[in-house]
Amino acid sequence: MNTMKWLVKREFWEHKGGFLWAPAIIGAILFLFLTITVVSGILIGHTHGFNIDGDSLTVMSSHMTADERAEFATSLATGYMGLSTPIYAVLAVVVFFFCLGALFDDRKDRSVLFWKSLPISDQATVLSKVAMALVVAPLIAIAIGAIVSISMLVVVSLGAAMLGINVFGGVLSTADLYLSPLEVVGMLPVYALWALPTIGWLMMVSAWARTKPFLWAVGVPAFSGLLLTWANAIFGFDWNVGWFWKYMVGRGLGSTMPGIWFAYYPDGNSESMIDNPKGFAIHRHADDMGALMMQSWNMLATADLWIGVAIGAAMIYAAIRLRRWRDEG
Repeated sequence: MNTMKWLVKREFWEHKGGFLWAPAIIGAILFLFLTITVVSGILIGHTHGFNIDGDSLTVMSSHMTADERAEFATSLATGYMGLSTPIYAVLAVVVFFFCLGALFDDRKDRSVLFWKSLPISDQATVLSKVAMALVVAPLIAIAIGAIVSISMLVVVSLGAAMLGINVFGGVLSTADLYLSPLEVVGMLPVYALWALPTIGWLMMVSAWARTKPFLWAVGVPAFSGLLLTWANAIFGFDWNVGWFWKYMVGRGLGSTMPGIWFAYYPDGNSESMIDNPKGFAIHRHADDMGALMMQSWNMLATADLWIGVAIGAAMIYAAIRLRRWRDEG
């Protein structure tokens, strides 16, 4: 256990820029843009509004009724964690390229010879990288996302106060304000299980490829999909090519994106995933972290998730064997 802890620390320090500074910088940019938006809205004439009921646009002004103010405060407290969504998109990219280079880079710079000289097994080395990608990196992103979201919530609340709207009482008295970060953490096990096929595929390619792992990892499934689509169109085969693109390409390459499992939800839709053509909105149903967490855990009852877990685990095992074979070959 102590060895695993130090191996994970090694991965963090070697990739600190991607795991820590990248989400932190994106969070700082989000905070800056929101602050500028709120300040400019106040100075220009208070014309910026918030979608708080899914149907109407309520302008944040001193003319809001008591019910609108209460609804506004509740919506802020319920949906504020959604403000940091871009940070989780950065997480997906960082984890993708970390796994793709995790075993390939060790062989490229020959540092693998040093690590092989230590009494550390290939299994421990590979599993430490998997733990970094599936547990540690998401926890760092969640922590940064929570800090940024709370900071942005404070800015919006202060902006409302400058317009004569006191939402602090309503926000602080809403339980979701305190539960939302914990509910995001509660979705981490689902993320780890759902992302396993992509992590396994990237690790296996990283251990196998002698050069250009990105082309192998992305090119093979994408080219296969194009080939199947072409053959289906030319020869009139009645193949379900859409299934291949969705599960073999989309699921195989995109599962590191947090929340992507909602696209594979059994009924294809849910009350908590409401399309909103109006763009960004603070919507108590769409951003209710408790509802999202419950729906995420429902994925544990689907065959899609567990088939992916089995395939991902098999590819991680293959990566462990390939690392030993490549190093010894």
